[in-house]
Amino acid sequence: MKNLTTLLILMIPICLYSQEKVILSHTIKMYNEIEISLELENKPNDRFHLIKIDTLTATYSKGQILHNNIFENSFRRANVVARYELEENKKYHKIDIKGTIIYFKPSENKKSYFNLGKLKGLEKNINLIDKSIVKANPTVYFSIVDSANIQKTFPDFRYKTNNGEDYKSIDFKSYDLMYAYRSTKNQDLIIAVNEDLDHGYNNLTLTDKRTNMKYKLIKLKKDMAATEKEEIKIELMIENENSIERIPFDFKNADLK
Repeated sequence: MKNLTTLLILMIPICLYSQEKVILSHTIKMYNEIEISLELENKPNDRFHLIKIDTLTATYSKGQILHNNIFENSFRRANVVARYELEENKKYHKIDIKGTIIYFKPSENKKSYFNLGKLKGLEKNINLIDKSIVKANPTVYFSIVDSANIQKTFPDFRYKTNNGEDYKSIDFKSYDLMYAYRSTKNQDLIIAVNEDLDHGYNNLTLTDKRTNMKYKLIKLKKDMAATEKEEIKIELMIENENSIERIPFDFKNADLK
């Protein structure tokens, strides 16, 4: 019994700590910024293994904090990047970097992964997120939208892509997919289109400042046929506490290159 008790005591700490390690990919000084890149060791690079920065503090020269932190607090498949503006007349050689990475593993059994299926089977202009999630957090939203919905929300919207052209209305026929979404600070929403998180090109994103709803218009393929559009596959990854792990990191005296 004594040997068994000793074995149990030795095993307990192993269960308390994550096996994943945060890697400081690089700390680069460029122009008037410092760029910090972080990743997880041996993490698969796919939509079911995502990371984002939860907290991050960078200090230099006897604990002085770097300010003007610039990083997009959203999930990524590979590395996450933060940038700090450099102050004039100050020298930066080494920095301390401390914080927390959120590791998100979406899955059906933890109610954080939802395969909505193909576009042809989805109703438009309604919230397609599972009702149990909406009940707990009514601000989370995702829907496939049509041009009438966008025109109603942005009735006078016109835009131009460069100074050399005139303002124009949206050519809805030039896009293969249009959707609206909204997430919150504590419940992020990630959308995969045909299993790709970074989907489309020539994208147009509009934000309704009144509701904080974002509308995304996407071109997926040149001359995409109507039958191909119907086969577009939509998946949602919705963050919850059961599917995330917070992994702390603390790097001392990181060299700036």
